[in-house]
Amino acid sequence: MKTSPFASREPALICVRHRNVADGEQCRNIRIVNDITKSFNSTTENDSAKQLLQEIRDLLKTKVHNEEEQSHEADTEDELKKDWMLAAAVLDRICTVAFSIVFIGITLVFVILFITNS
Repeated sequence: MKTSPFASREPALICVRHRNVADGEQCRNIRIVNDITKSFNSTTENDSAKQLLQEIRDLLKTKVHNEEEQSHEADTEDELKKDWMLAAAVLDRICTVAFSIVFIGITLVFVILFITNS
């Protein structure tokens, strides 16, 4: 009995090895399929890869935007902090001058009273 030249052949098997620390080495068989299925799978893989890259790009844009916002907020807070530090320094100097004037004035009053009563 002759076999038909058009007889369907089963696709060949390929053994793909995966190393996993927990499970050890594993082997799984994958059938080689015709070019139509390969092109469909590669197109699907390309579409999914493009979608993943788009999502990664969107996430990176969001992260950069958030970092810019935080940087702007930090700069604004630093400017406000510097303004308050300047105001505190001015108030500190005013209080020092007022304290010095009052201290020197009261000391002079006591000295004058001590000299005139003796």
